[in-house]
Amino acid sequence: MKKLFTETIDIDTYSCDSNDIIKASGIFQVCQECGRKQMAAQRPSYKELLDDGKAMMLSRIDMAAYDRINIGDEVVIATWPCESSRATFLRMYQIKRDDKVVAEISSQWVLVEIASRKILKVSDVDFSNYYMGEYHEVIGDKFKVPKDAEFETVGTKEIMYSDLDSNRHMNNTYYLDVISNYVPELCAGTHRVEKARIHFAKEAPFGDTITITRCKTGDGKYLFRTLKESGEKNIDAEITVTEI
Repeated sequence: MKKLFTETIDIDTYSCDSNDIIKASGIFQVCQECGRKQMAAQRPSYKELLDDGKAMMLSRIDMAAYDRINIGDEVVIATWPCESSRATFLRMYQIKRDDKVVAEISSQWVLVEIASRKILKVSDVDFSNYYMGEYHEVIGDKFKVPKDAEFETVGTKEIMYSDLDSNRHMNNTYYLDVISNYVPELCAGTHRVEKARIHFAKEAPFGDTITITRCKTGDGKYLFRTLKESGEKNIDAEITVTEI
């Protein structure tokens, strides 16, 4: 594997739940921030892409947390883009504590022309300055919602100022908090997230209201689907919890 971009951080209060364990959203956030720093250091930066009328938009993310990560833990976060082709930009993230991998993320992004919403080829931007590495799926089986899955409506979420990213859509890392609110074991404080995956379909812009639906499949696993006011699918997601 080639050289990776890394940073060392302490897990802060804001990333953790009532058990002082980092939330799934917290893992997403510290990893994506490390990716932003790599882009800023090695260029093109995320801002430079925006200034050029382009943006990287997340289409799929899978996370596996192999051990609990606690408030105050010193961890090393690594990230690396991978050799990509056509319209899919691949990126990996890894968290180590005491030289042991405690969490991993595999992700897929698309490069978009902001004005037209046209999906561009990865080769339309020169990413050759980035440290590159190998790609692998951190969750082996393919995520597919069964056709016979029975979803129930469990809540709604209005997209407000505090939810927004620079594109004025709900930040992709916030979805894990939104759906985690409807996992009873997490709310009871008896479990943590072991695996999480999201497939993004349509953005949720400022002022929109999404409907949150849930299907419990057993073995600590929940499926979620959120719908826009138009009835269009917003995301499909899956959360698997494990006892603390």
